[in-house]
Amino acid sequence: MDIYCRVTDIGLIPMYDSDLDEKHRLRIGDNVLCTIKRPRNYEFHKKYFALLRLTVANLPHLIQQQMQIFTEEDLLDCLKIDLGLFTTRWHGGRQIVKTGSISLAKMDNTEFEKFFSRSVDAILRIYLRGTDRQALIEEVENYK
Repeated sequence: MDIYCRVTDIGLIPMYDSDLDEKHRLRIGDNVLCTIKRPRNYEFHKKYFALLRLTVANLPHLIQQQMQIFTEEDLLDCLKIDLGLFTTRWHGGRQIVKTGSISLAKMDNTEFEKFFSRSVDAILRIYLRGTDRQALIEEVENYK
């Protein structure tokens, strides 16, 4: 059972009627296992994809051609590899690279905030060298 709760001074309080209904199924004295995750802020997710769009739109032509980055998805795959979010395996004498997921179900808000920040660092270091971090963040805010 998954329920959404708000943290208050007196403890965790179910946020919605359906969550309260699920909580009422528990009995006093029941032992339960709780996993705490901060759900992803969808607006922050949109901000990340605005960062990707803005970066692709401003990629130097040479980097775009050398790295074959023409879409947001291309850049996202490159960033996942740059940031170590991938696995490799060998198949038929070839190395296969599989990038990890940044879906709402796979990363909570805290993990995604770290991924966003590390992505900005990688973009400034590899793709848009010489760009000011604060200027990039402000531009992303206006680009959404």
